[in-house]
Amino acid sequence: MIEIQGLFKQYGKEPVFSNFNLSLSPRKVCIQAPNGRGKSTLFRLIAGVEEGFSGQIKFKVKSGDRRDNVALASDGLGFPPFLTAKQVLELTQFNWQCNWPVELIKLFNFAAFLEHKVSTLSSGNQKKLQLINAMMRNTPILILDEPSAALDAQGLLSLLDWCREFKGQLIISSHEPSPFIDIGFSLQPLDGEK
Repeated sequence: MIEIQGLFKQYGKEPVFSNFNLSLSPRKVCIQAPNGRGKSTLFRLIAGVEEGFSGQIKFKVKSGDRRDNVALASDGLGFPPFLTAKQVLELTQFNWQCNWPVELIKLFNFAAFLEHKVSTLSSGNQKKLQLINAMMRNTPILILDEPSAALDAQGLLSLLDWCREFKGQLIISSHEPSPFIDIGFSLQPLDGEK
């Protein structure tokens, strides 16, 4: 469960969140809001990859740093374009002390792209790399920002199969939530005081 209380975050002179409150208790939840309403910003704040806010973000998870408990897959977190996909995953494996993602690579049919530089990957394969990179960390909370965007039909089916089995809390955003609702995701509007 994640509890957000009195969140304030702004870029320049425009607040993205002002006294924003939200409780995320379902195990599988899909955040809904129009573009530009702060979904990606909220996800980065929860994951601890962006700071500069006031308010509280509380977790009911194991002790340790927020980044030990939350993994994020997002287009907003770019990988160095000169690295190969394999090097990106090796860095994650080393930095987070996690296992090599054999099953995830197989699930997303990604083995043929491991030696490709990030800059040469299609948008669909960049999405698969983001997903594998976050999922391999095996954190109790996983946030997937628009996980089905750019995926082919088989990639989406693979993602849905994996989501069904994930035991932790899974938070996503999606402009096409129907497939996720069909496998048990609750819809959560991003409302409250913005």
